Amino acid sequence: MDDLTSGTRKGPILLDARTVAVVGASPDDNKIGGKPMRFLREFGFGGRIYPVNPRYEEIGGHRCYRDLESIEGPVDVAIVAVPYQHAQPVVEQCVRKGVRQIVMFSSGYAETGADGADRQQTLMRSIEGSGTRLLGPNSLGIANLASGFIANFGQAFELPRGVLRSGRAGFVSQSGAFGTFIFTLSAEQGLGFKYFAVTGNEADITVSELIAAMVDDDEIDLVAGYVEGVRDGRRFLDACEKARAAGKPVLLIKTGRTPGGSAAAMSHTAAIAGADEVYQAVFRQTGAIRVDDEEEMLDIVGLMRSHKTMGGRRVGVLTMSGGAGVLIADALDRNGLELARLDPRTEAELARIVPEFGSTRNPVDLTGQFLSEPGMLRSALGCLLNDANVDAVVFFLGLGRRYGEQIAQTLREVAATASKPLLVAWIAGPAPIIAQLRSEGVPVLPSATRTVRALGALARFGEACARPTRSFSLAAPSATPIVASGGAGRCSEAQTKTLLQHYGMRRLDEALVGSEDEAVERARAIGFPVVLKVGAADLTHKTEGGGGALNLGAEGAVRVASRHILEGALRYSPGLAVEGVLVSPMAGDGIEVIVGARRDPVFGPVVMVGSGGIYTELLHDAAIGVLPLAPGEAQALIRSLRIHPLLAGARGKPPADIDALADCVEAVATLMLEHPEVSEIEINPLRVFERGRGAIPLDALMVVRES
Repeated sequence: MDDLTSGTRKGPILLDARTVAVVGASPDDNKIGGKPMRFLREFGFGGRIYPVNPRYEEIGGHRCYRDLESIEGPVDVAIVAVPYQHAQPVVEQCVRKGVRQIVMFSSGYAETGADGADRQQTLMRSIEGSGTRLLGPNSLGIANLASGFIANFGQAFELPRGVLRSGRAGFVSQSGAFGTFIFTLSAEQGLGFKYFAVTGNEADITVSELIAAMVDDDEIDLVAGYVEGVRDGRRFLDACEKARAAGKPVLLIKTGRTPGGSAAAMSHTAAIAGADEVYQAVFRQTGAIRVDDEEEMLDIVGLMRSHKTMGGRRVGVLTMSGGAGVLIADALDRNGLELARLDPRTEAELARIVPEFGSTRNPVDLTGQFLSEPGMLRSALGCLLNDANVDAVVFFLGLGRRYGEQIAQTLREVAATASKPLLVAWIAGPAPIIAQLRSEGVPVLPSATRTVRALGALARFGEACARPTRSFSLAAPSATPIVASGGAGRCSEAQTKTLLQHYGMRRLDEALVGSEDEAVERARAIGFPVVLKVGAADLTHKTEGGGGALNLGAEGAVRVASRHILEGALRYSPGLAVEGVLVSPMAGDGIEVIVGARRDPVFGPVVMVGSGGIYTELLHDAAIGVLPLAPGEAQALIRSLRIHPLLAGARGKPPADIDALADCVEAVATLMLEHPEVSEIEINPLRVFERGRGAIPLDALMVVRES
């Protein structure tokens, strides 16, 4: 994990420049050193351009310099478009010249293997401690379409000038080619992006920093991008939180959903809280929007040009097809939205508008009659938009080529005065008219399900914006480690429970014994029935190893069980270090959950709560939170579980002590924040009793890392 202390943070990122040097400049517009020269010219860059190449005296009407240090004035940005064999001296010149930012096209670094990684480290040592920032290496570059600052050699800038235009969005990508594809698609759909940046190897400037820099621009309303992995987890959290607090959505395609760590995990927690699950938690907690593909991204970007949020999840549906209404209703449910319950006055008004063979109940079936009666559509849309029970409206229609202009004009007029999101699902409609509507900020999509999916993102971001601003900064750890000494590795159940007691958790009246006689004596003192478990730190699953016995009601049963437990554990794991047998009372009836935490290599400490006991791996019902948790967030994690209805008292059963469960989650979270020596902790099961009776760990493990 990047703890934000590695290396010295340098100057700010430049998203624009007044002076640009192109090192490796070429008079050939098709070469990597020629394209930025052409793009700067064609996009109207108003600053100074300094081509650098000792082979030429002039390129594109600009005096050519033999090296950077020959340039008389300051240089904001230096584009390095030379092979890696010649790049290192150029970077060193940039530092001596005081260049504020390098945009490094050169490849042949960490992306190529060990030798390239060494070259990249040398590169970074060259700028260490200077004020010079570096984008790349192996970067496609950066572009600002508003100013014409195109330090990029991508194919997107080959598009006709009228197609590629600036807008109020930024785009950042870790893939040059795929990022270019999305950027080009957006241009062809009339969606303007002011910025386009490709991070390359992220030796210095990261995707997190670029997001934050774009959010800081008052002319940017949202940031979209493509991300494969984050290098600086805490900066990423802060960048997304900054965007949420500013009301600026961050929409990201995040690839790599393969569960991480499950094959060799020491605990259920490590297996369940895998890499992608942690990313999902990051998106949820920060309000950033994770999208599946470029289609969904551009749908949402198009929608958010007119509306960033919606006031709730209640949707009014107007359709010319009853079947489409049912389809949309299903899609609303899948996307966490709901059909609005219309005000009776709205239904009464609709009854005067909708034909008798239509329907005034939501979804409202207007039928195709509105095509021959233009005022019908305007009136029906107005009814739904004016209903206080409706947070957004979806209008579905198909074809309508003969009436396309008429429909479009109505939609323009209604959308111009609408205070709520109005989305149009227009199937097989006239393409030129739809394109025009989109360019005017009326969100029109070619699918009912895509329309609802985009609306769901709008609702989620609206709810995220309503949350108080928070910080993901980690407080200083406790100065006094309370983890028992003994070096790194797994701690026993008894050691783990002792630590948990420091954080307010209850503990059963249990004891570790070393013989059958001691087991019987302890059971007699506790009172029957009892539970026996092997005391062995390195035995992960006691049930599979035959290391436990429940509900033992007599001395003879305890004696036999203690012997079998010790023998069975050693058969299951020869050479196992056995501390003895743990004798505990039966805990009583309750609901079993799992509470755990681990240190993610990217984002740091995370906590997990889910279905426990034997159901942990079977149900895979878990919720994850990146630490520190905000107030009330532990409760929110619990409410998101599939077993929450059971905890809340399903089918007349008494509700469980959810407050006590939330306290346990927060206790484990605090433990992880205060004690960095703990790399992993798990309570499984944690038995949650009826409301007011608390919760108690029945089994627990902890892993301590090297200090």
